[in-house]
Amino acid sequence: MTIKRKSHNLDSALLERAKRILGAQTETDAIHEALRSVVIGDEAMSALLAVRGRKIFRKEFEEEMRGEVRHK
Repeated sequence: MTIKRKSHNLDSALLERAKRILGAQTETDAIHEALRSVVIGDEAMSALLAVRGRKIFRKEFEEEMRGEVRHK
């Protein structure tokens, strides 16, 4: 892993809330975990979209997932 030192303007209340939700010890840990969550979510959605129409899920689950898709 390559580490880059950055300076960003962040909403402190949002960062503290994310830190608490994620159980992170530090702000850096919270940011890393949040970024990992975004990447994992994107990979999961891509995998689900790749198998769309193959009838590997129950119809009700597919309908629920269609309602959750966020268009880019």
